[in-house]
Amino acid sequence: MRHRQSLSIENTSSMLFEQLPDEILLIICSHLSSFHIIKAFNDLNYRFNCTINQYRQHLDFRGLDLRKFYFFCKVLRVSIGNQVRSIILSNAAPSVRQLTLFRKQLEPIVELLPNLERLTLLDYYDDELDLYLPIISTLKHLKELKITFIKNKNETTLCSLISQMLTDNFVYFDHLPKRRKRDLSILEKLSLTGTGYLKLTPIYNEKITHLTLEIDNTDDLLEILTGFDHLQYLNVNIKQLTILTSSIYDILSDERKVQCLSLTNFHFQTKWQPEIVTFNHFVSILNCIPNLRHLSCTLRSESTQDSLVHSDYMNVDKWRTLFNEFHSLIDLICTIKCPLKTSNYSECDFLRINANVSRTSNRSIDIRLCYNNGTFNNIKSDLTLELDIQDLHKMTGTQLASKLLRSHELTLYSDFFVDDDKLLSTFPETLTLPDHLVFSQIRSLDLLGEFPSMNNIFLVTFVEQLIRRSPNLHSIGFFLYWVENMTDLVLNFLRPLKNYLKQIKKCYLYTEGDIDEKFVSELAYLIPSLTLLSVKIDWYCNTAEVVNLCLLHMKHLIHLEMVLEDIPDYLDEDYIDRIKMEKEIETLAMARDTREWLKRNTILGKKTSNRIFRAEKNGNDLKIWL
Repeated sequence: MRHRQSLSIENTSSMLFEQLPDEILLIICSHLSSFHIIKAFNDLNYRFNCTINQYRQHLDFRGLDLRKFYFFCKVLRVSIGNQVRSIILSNAAPSVRQLTLFRKQLEPIVELLPNLERLTLLDYYDDELDLYLPIISTLKHLKELKITFIKNKNETTLCSLISQMLTDNFVYFDHLPKRRKRDLSILEKLSLTGTGYLKLTPIYNEKITHLTLEIDNTDDLLEILTGFDHLQYLNVNIKQLTILTSSIYDILSDERKVQCLSLTNFHFQTKWQPEIVTFNHFVSILNCIPNLRHLSCTLRSESTQDSLVHSDYMNVDKWRTLFNEFHSLIDLICTIKCPLKTSNYSECDFLRINANVSRTSNRSIDIRLCYNNGTFNNIKSDLTLELDIQDLHKMTGTQLASKLLRSHELTLYSDFFVDDDKLLSTFPETLTLPDHLVFSQIRSLDLLGEFPSMNNIFLVTFVEQLIRRSPNLHSIGFFLYWVENMTDLVLNFLRPLKNYLKQIKKCYLYTEGDIDEKFVSELAYLIPSLTLLSVKIDWYCNTAEVVNLCLLHMKHLIHLEMVLEDIPDYLDEDYIDRIKMEKEIETLAMARDTREWLKRNTILGKKTSNRIFRAEKNGNDLKIWL
């Protein structure tokens, strides 16, 4: 026995930490903050410098106390300054006035950080603006600048400064704006938030391609659209959406002066009065962006939901016509928010319009409307039919058939928990649909709301007879909330319907729950003909793993959409920091080149797959076309 023990000890070899493979070292780094990584491994040896290079290039100073802050500044001055590509600075506690201290510690910045490409300044005081403008203008490689203001002492002065900055491409000498050759400025992405709503003067800018601003009204929006030659992405918070003034109309009548032909991605949120800014006015504003590809907007109104019911904004045909007018438009998302009642000032979603074009077919348009539950019964639409599951139980088959014959989209919803065994455990014969009827117009079925149980006899029987009589029903959606393990509920609902699901081509899953191999494989088995899957991915799920699972199990898939959930703020800080670091690395890599990230991290990059695909990431939305 002793002899065997001595042999096992002799055969056991030790390994130095430095001999660990890069993959393990990077896993270790993913559990550490950038501060601890730099402090522990920087300049340890050449190999470690190469391994942690991504952490040396992208530095985040948020949340550092003064001791850690000064350590980072020292490392920048001594060793890694010329390698840094991006920096995030913040005035938030515990680093008070970090921006001012950073400027003093690293003078001259242009020499210590010669290759800086992205600079983010958070919780920025407006009296620091003059201090950083001369610095910004000297950074020759700076392509992206984000500033979030926390305190505005003089909004008029700030507005004037920002307008001048936009006009002069950030060219400042001795704190005074002066023009120089525009080709020396390469700033492409600019985000200014917390400024207050800016009233812009005429602007001319040749460089910026991505812009985020807060502006006063529609006229200011047009100043942007007519003043930026190469703008591709625009995100604005507009104080009030207004009708275009006559002077602006005169500008737009001359096509040579419209300089928003390059703009393809437009996001905005605003307050608006639908009785003043009609749907036609809304369209006329969008007509200034003829090559629009991605549109996302949030419209807030003080009018109650009852007063909006008959507005053109509620008309599906209007949105369909708008979508068809923009030949380059790929997707459109519009959310309308307003109070439920006059006495209730709390906002809630009233209407959401989702529309997208499949890149694999000839402009296949899918428009989905999700109304707030409080006004379902007041909405009249020949295309969309919404049915409360309790009201459905009281109807007859003949009554229901008359509604289904005119409908293209059907939504079953429950606005509170229905946990009545008598209601859900049986299916009334009076609700049986006539055998001779075929509902050829129905294209989609959605389940919306709170369903504590979905595999009950009532719901399954109703959906079964609906699918059997609807040969063109190709889409099913689950928009469920307030129930744990909702992905399990979806599978429980689909299992009894397996024999009728071969015609389903599209599936929308916006629920909470694990998107793991068990769920994806069984979903693919139950709905074998899926060509489109749109799914919400919880923050703790691995994006690459979900992509791989969908591609492996869904053989006919040609369009995969994923909504990547942000990490909640309420989680333990030590735990969330590690996850955030991994997600930020993933987000940066995807933003840089989504297709390349997918090729490196998923089976789409394997030679054996030999799949041609296109991909893009917009905000939290990841879309893949196969």
